[in-house]
Amino acid sequence: MPAHGVAKSFPCCIFPAVRLLCVLSALFPALLPWTSALEAQVLPPAAALPADAFQRSVRHAGVIFDGTVTAIQCEFGKGKVPLSYRISFQVKQGVRGVRSASTYTIREWAGLWAPRQPPRYHIGERALLFLYPPSRSGLTSTVGGRSGKLAVVADAVHGTQVSLPLDWIASLGQAPSLGSMKSAGHSVPEKPSSAQPTRVPVAWLIQRISQSSAPSGGE
Repeated sequence: MPAHGVAKSFPCCIFPAVRLLCVLSALFPALLPWTSALEAQVLPPAAALPADAFQRSVRHAGVIFDGTVTAIQCEFGKGKVPLSYRISFQVKQGVRGVRSASTYTIREWAGLWAPRQPPRYHIGERALLFLYPPSRSGLTSTVGGRSGKLAVVADAVHGTQVSLPLDWIASLGQAPSLGSMKSAGHSVPEKPSSAQPTRVPVAWLIQRISQSSAPSGGE
């Protein structure tokens, strides 16, 4: 299949595949290490992604918010085989599908948490998340794999910024100047971060999300 075809079909095919492999993992624990590589296998390389990767992520996301991880709990099946993980967040700003200043919990299939790899989330971590609408079993995951979880960094020098995936740059273009952000009433860094060219103010990115297209309406 051509690379652009893989990218186009990814949002539609990931959940049926996840549900099937989740059942197989519960029945055959030996498959768990193998199925944990699912995410890496189905994602196309960055060079193959379309120029509108940002719009696609926004369109397919059922839930979007800026939040901090407050709790992580593993849910086990028979034989104490991990089936899913519950991750709770304190929502700083809800953009879609969740309210600001609320607590929100998601469930991820345990197969996405690869053994002997860094955990997908850690307590105290802050991120801007783009999540698929939950499946019938209540599971979700970040849109486009790792590109659906954007690290949020705040410091006294640069303010609150978010790290963009490289394939989003073509869609988003250059972030506005400091003066224009201040005139619009946004909280912005004192000066742009020349050392981190892919970082932009969180407020600006959320504004772009709001201006983008509506979600596609589910899986």
